[in-house]
Parts: sequence; structure tokens; C-alpha cells
Amino acid sequence: MRVASVHVFSAAVCCALWSLSACAQSPLGPKTGEVTFHTKSADLGVGYTWGGGVLNYGGRSYPFSIKGASAAAVGYSSGQSVGQVYNLQRIEDFAGTFWALSGEATLGRGVSGLLMENDNGVRIRLDYIARSGARLAASPSRFTVRLLKQPALQEGDKKPASPPAAVTDKSQPASAAQ
Repeated sequence: MRVASVHVFSAAVCCALWSLSACAQSPLGPKTGEVTFHTKSADLGVGYTWGGGVLNYGGRSYPFSIKGASAAAVGYSSGQSVGQVYNLQRIEDFAGTFWALSGEATLGRGVSGLLMENDNGVRIRLDYIARSGARLAASPSRFTVRLLKQPALQEGDKKPASPPAAVTDKSQPASAAQ
């Protein structure tokens, strides 16, 4: 009887641990893309953040700009962030207003954490954030993300395709067309 109780207890513990690990990502939804940011923040009580980044979604790269405001922060910092995008169903759902709770402690080099969500249910969790400067923040933030009008890049492309060459009038000699 005692051996059976130990096995039942062990099975219950294993199931509980498995369910915790299986549910760890589920509150954010399915992972649908990756994102990189380069931002700067300047604060004196109320602050301003600006910058840009690239969204990798569906085998393409989409450049975007980001700007926004935060409360309860002081200082200046800049840095690079890398994270995961969740619940993105259409590229149009990415642009818009994101709300976030963030924390940062930077003196020279620092760390911060950020979880953002927009009105379309798209969530961004920044996993790696390298900051430099001097800033202390623990605040709610509001960011506006706008997709840039540049063509989307295929994965592996280094730069956007160049614009089409100027069309010249073929009826005139080459020296007159210039």
C-alpha cells in the first residue's frame, strides 16, 4: 500500500510539473514572429522613447518605427532588444498602440524587461535587452508602432530592392536623353 501511494504521489507531481511547463507559453498565445528594436529613452519623471526595428514574420522582414511615452522614470539610455511576437495573425495587426509595463536599471550597462500588447491582441516579449546610459524606470508605457513603407525583405536578403532605374526616351539618341 505504501509503495502504491508513493507511485501515485510521484505521478501527480510529474503531471503537475508537466502542466506548469506546458502552460508557460500559453498565456501569450502562439509564437508567430521575432522582433529586434533599437531605441533611445530620455526621462525626467515623464519620458519619451523613440527608435525603430525589424519584424520577422512569415519569412519576410518588415521595418518599423516606434515612439512613445512612459511615467515614473528618470535618466537616458539606448540599446538593442530582441524578442518574440505572439498572436500576430496578419501583418496589419502589428501596427498600432502597444501598452507595456517595463522596468529598467541602467548605470553604464543595464538590464530591463518588457511585455507589450496592442489592441489587436498582438503581444511582444523582449527576451534580450542590452542597454547603456543612466536610467531608472518602473512604469507603464504607451508606444505607437508604424510599419515603414519600404518593401518587405525576404529572409536572407541584405537590403531592400533598389528602386527601378529611370526610364529614358528610346526615340532620342543617348547623348540627348542625358
